[in-house]
Amino acid sequence: MVGVEAILRILAYLASVVGLLPLLPYLPVWVLGLLVGGFVLGWVGDRRGNYLLSNHLATGVSIAFFIWFVSQASIANLVHPLIELLCQLLAVRLATEKSPRHLLQLFLLATIILAASSMLTLDLGYLFYLVLNILLVTTGLVMLSFYVTDPHLRFTRPQWRLLLKTLLLLPAGSLVLMLVLFVVLPRTQTPLWNFLNPQPTGRIGMSDQVQPGSVAELAESGEIAFRVETEQLPIDALYWRGIVLNRLEGNIWRRELRNIEEKLVSKSSSQVELTIYSEPKADHYLVTLDRPIRIADVRHEIKSDGVIRGRLRRDGKVSYRVWAQYNSKSRQLGDTWHYLQVPNRFSDRMLQLAEEIAQQKNYAAKIDRLDRFFLQQQLSYSTTKLAKTENPVETFLFDSRRGYCEYFASSYAVLLRLAGVPARLVGGYLGGEFNQLGGYYLVGEDAAHVWVEAMDDDGFWQRIDPSRLAVNAEEALATNRSGNVSTLQAFADALKHNWSRMVLNYDLRQQISAVRSFVGQVRSVKKFDPASLGKLAWGLPLLLLPATWFFFRYRQQRLQRLISDYRHVIAQAAALDKLPDSLGLFALADLSGEPLCREFAQLYGAAVYNGRRVTEAEYQRLKEIIRQLKKLQLSIDVAKLCPLGNNEASRIL
Repeated sequence: MVGVEAILRILAYLASVVGLLPLLPYLPVWVLGLLVGGFVLGWVGDRRGNYLLSNHLATGVSIAFFIWFVSQASIANLVHPLIELLCQLLAVRLATEKSPRHLLQLFLLATIILAASSMLTLDLGYLFYLVLNILLVTTGLVMLSFYVTDPHLRFTRPQWRLLLKTLLLLPAGSLVLMLVLFVVLPRTQTPLWNFLNPQPTGRIGMSDQVQPGSVAELAESGEIAFRVETEQLPIDALYWRGIVLNRLEGNIWRRELRNIEEKLVSKSSSQVELTIYSEPKADHYLVTLDRPIRIADVRHEIKSDGVIRGRLRRDGKVSYRVWAQYNSKSRQLGDTWHYLQVPNRFSDRMLQLAEEIAQQKNYAAKIDRLDRFFLQQQLSYSTTKLAKTENPVETFLFDSRRGYCEYFASSYAVLLRLAGVPARLVGGYLGGEFNQLGGYYLVGEDAAHVWVEAMDDDGFWQRIDPSRLAVNAEEALATNRSGNVSTLQAFADALKHNWSRMVLNYDLRQQISAVRSFVGQVRSVKKFDPASLGKLAWGLPLLLLPATWFFFRYRQQRLQRLISDYRHVIAQAAALDKLPDSLGLFALADLSGEPLCREFAQLYGAAVYNGRRVTEAEYQRLKEIIRQLKKLQLSIDVAKLCPLGNNEASRIL
């Protein structure tokens, strides 16, 4: 025999642990110590039946914690003090007596703490903790109703197994309802409590300028920039375009908006469709595969040079579809003098080199000569221990000969412009790891890259990556250009990506899109296109489940209404407002002496006693009997119905 009280305490402790697990990395040590102390004091008190922390003392401690919260909280710092206060209150309640009211408070605090953890983290583990919380809390609440009725109630193991099967129905129904509400309820584009916990910005995003030599080292962040769902592409095509920098001011490359037109020459054989899921970023530039043709699912403005500026909120993730052609080219229309602009001051070494390159007969020869110079210089790709000078380009080319992509691209573009070749910088990302399980590329912030676009003799912009001319280019760029990841890493990241795509990014726009898609599919079915019928197959389970539930619920309710009508007819025959609840159908048949009443009881009883539902034919016959009884104007002696003993009452059907 196992008591309900012991099971309730276990459920309360487990629910508390589940609520706290997502918060453990974010709680200070002293709060963790309070929680451990609360668990220990509560467990010892449960064993001894005597609690160190009395109710009055617990109230005083809780008030002290609330005063501490008020002193710490502010508009800029509200989330962490609030969560710490909830944990403190949970620790106090764990250490006290487990009365029914206190157990209810424990379940409530555990649920609130788990919900509050979503203000700090919403990774895939949150779904696991949420399901556990629903199972534990709903089961605990049902058990609490038994406990309130009889604190000493005990069940045998077979009884517990039978009860457990019943208890699981409530959380199962809650989970189904939660799924339905998640899909259908409207939602805002940002969390309702976002003002309490604004998401950090600026941690991901390209700069709108390039300044070689501004930092001595590049630190690796390890953060994700975006994921791209598409087919596996050639490695040399993995250039992700973000921003074009067309003006040089001193050592700084910036983007200058000009009304300059370009015409994209299509290469349909290289066209691909991509769905890009970008992490929160500080800028408004949308990264696409070089070069984009069309973009959808986000408000944007696309420039002729392939730069796309979206109207984005700064505190959230964004997803959009892109159609791009990685082998297409863009032809410059009109003057190109602004792509030859350079500062006035350059050293003699730079000018002499530029003059030598300028003597070549055409653009192609000049680019070839510059490539040979870069190779002759034995330049090395490096991100650490770089010299900071007033002339970083000259120092890089002739002295240190070490630098990262900004050094290579900036010096290359400067020399091209000095030699009379129109050139510009392009900022974006290089490479990406392809996840075979998820069917997408994972591009990290460490893959940020800068390359050059130079004009050829036909007026087309061609991509040139000067970093590939480094003596260690294959080794230095190998990480960015890697094609695959291990199976375990791929599986873990695929789970994380799908959680983000289907849950975290699910918003009102996707709800409206899903409704429009469904309506469009229904309209296509009206045209009797057999192929379109398969489009609705995904929605059949969602439609059949509620339809089946309403069908059986309706059948059950209409049978109840039928019995109620029958009893009302008999009550009218006996001149009563209502029949005694103790009268069953067979008792009514015996007392009335009416063959139709006997037939009604036998038809209904034949179904109920055999554990089956009333058939449609039986239901219609029962309705017909009621109609006939109304026509007969049956009369029953009241004295036969009212003085009933226990034997008659036991004949309830």
